This record gives sequence, structure tokens and C-alpha cells, in this order.
Amino acid sequence: MPAPYSLDLRERVMKDCDNGMSREDAARKYSVAIATVYSWRAQRRETGSVAPKKHRGGPKRKLAPYEKEVRQLVADHPDATLKELHAQLPNQDEVTVVTLHNFLKHLKITWKKKRFVPPSNTEKTSPKNEKNGKSCKK
Repeated sequence: MPAPYSLDLRERVMKDCDNGMSREDAARKYSVAIATVYSWRAQRRETGSVAPKKHRGGPKRKLAPYEKEVRQLVADHPDATLKELHAQLPNQDEVTVVTLHNFLKHLKITWKKKRFVPPSNTEKTSPKNEKNGKSCKK
């Protein structure tokens, strides 16, 4: 979410509107949407201020009350897939696999196994100057 417009900009726009400039001209002058100027005027009329409103935060995480259970589940079954972990959740009907994925990401818990693969010992079989098995020299 982008940052709110500064209080200084809001006050300058409102000052120009109070001094007789049309809302459309003020919006054009300060490169803001006309709807923004209208909403600032309405906010000032209702609250007496054009200061940015406090961010209330987003929705609460559905798995937050089950954090201990989820951590224990991942610790008990470290090689389980997301679907297998989801099947063992106490509230699996309320959440999706994607919700579980996002919650694990939020908790910074990795569940994917990283396979150890030794480096390959093979080398290039053709010299640098040759293409498609043919010699570049004529």
C-alpha cells in the first residue's frame, strides 16, 4: 500500500480551494485526483483536519490462534508437503493450503526439503571453437 499524501500537500490544496481555486484546477496543479480533493474536503468538514487517517491494519490471520500447533506440526513432520500438513490441521475446514503457505511464510518456517545433490563431474566434450560437432576452421 502506498504512503499517504503529506500533510503539507493536503493543506496547500485546501488553502488554494479556500482562496477560490476550483477543485479541478487544484487537483491539476498538485497532480492529485479530483476525487482526492473532494475526499479531503469531506474529511475536513467531518473531522476538522485533513491529516492522514491512521492505518487500521489488515484482517487477522486465521491460523494465529493455532501458532503453537502449526509449529509443532512442522517440527513433528519435517518432510511433509503442504497438503499433508493441511490435512493434519485442527481447523482444516476453515483454511486453505494457500492460507497455510502464507502463515508459514509469515512465521519464517521453511517446510521444503532441500535435496543434497553433489556437483556434476562432467565437463564439456567439445572444444570452444566447434559448433554442432563441426570444426570452425576451413
